[in-house]
Amino acid sequence: MGKRAFHLLVLLALLSLSLNLVPCGLSQPENVRVLSYDWYVDRYDFFVVVGEVQNVGSSVIDSVILIVEVYAPDGTLQLRLPVQAFVKYLLPQQKAPFYMDVISSSLQSRELGIGNIDFTIVQANVTDSYQYPNLEVKDASSIVTAEGVYWASGKVQNTGNRTARDIQVIGTFYNASGSVVAAGYSDILSPASLGPSGTASFKVGAFDTNQTELPSYHKISSYSLLIQAKEPVLTGTPPSSPSYLYPTNSSSPSNPSDSNQLISFSPRFLYFVVFVAVILGITATALVLRKRMSEPVYSRKSKSSRKKK
Repeated sequence: MGKRAFHLLVLLALLSLSLNLVPCGLSQPENVRVLSYDWYVDRYDFFVVVGEVQNVGSSVIDSVILIVEVYAPDGTLQLRLPVQAFVKYLLPQQKAPFYMDVISSSLQSRELGIGNIDFTIVQANVTDSYQYPNLEVKDASSIVTAEGVYWASGKVQNTGNRTARDIQVIGTFYNASGSVVAAGYSDILSPASLGPSGTASFKVGAFDTNQTELPSYHKISSYSLLIQAKEPVLTGTPPSSPSYLYPTNSSSPSNPSDSNQLISFSPRFLYFVVFVAVILGITATALVLRKRMSEPVYSRKSKSSRKKK
């Protein structure tokens, strides 16, 4: 499954979730933090926001949906859209990336430029379910192609005694300061069913980034990998969160250091999620299908996340 198909699945999930969102259906969004984010405009004139969330609570979070608000330097609201993090069953202390792209003409006052971007967590439901934990990354390495595409690759091994199905690997890519600058995900691994002791190869590319053209601050220096499997889903006490952070061109994981800032919860946008997801979602997704991962970037900016006021 490529980037295009995954975008369609994410959109359908957002549409389905938005039709059922009510204030009483939310729980403990204060346990989700946005750690860092980045934005840029690519050569196809798409405005992109990419970032990373972390579950800082003690319970598993079923899924995470944010509202992204883009402001001009004078405080004018440019854009407000929902985005879903690339994760299902986010374990305590586990991290996952999110990614939003829209045609830049969606900005209400594009000529004003970008001042700051704020985030509001609108869905972070606690669950007693969690994914099969006995999947591990082996032999991870990275390369940059002649076209400037950053690829992380390796193998996933099933170290448990059950069969895992429909496995994907999610990549979060960081600059030398540890801030997120890109995200990506693999196709569903082959074979689709991975039995005990089985292995499957993966390859994850960083969306939209041309490493040969970017300034040093935006070049990828490390990446983290998150394994997602559709089945089996278990219940009970969740396992500890695995952490796979790799420096560029290395197969030895290291421990990440975080600079966390709490994003406050505000339910005032719940019904807006329904409106935007249904009215604008289909149009934005159709435009996304024109994009190509390996194309160069025209301009990029990076900022630390700021507390929602």
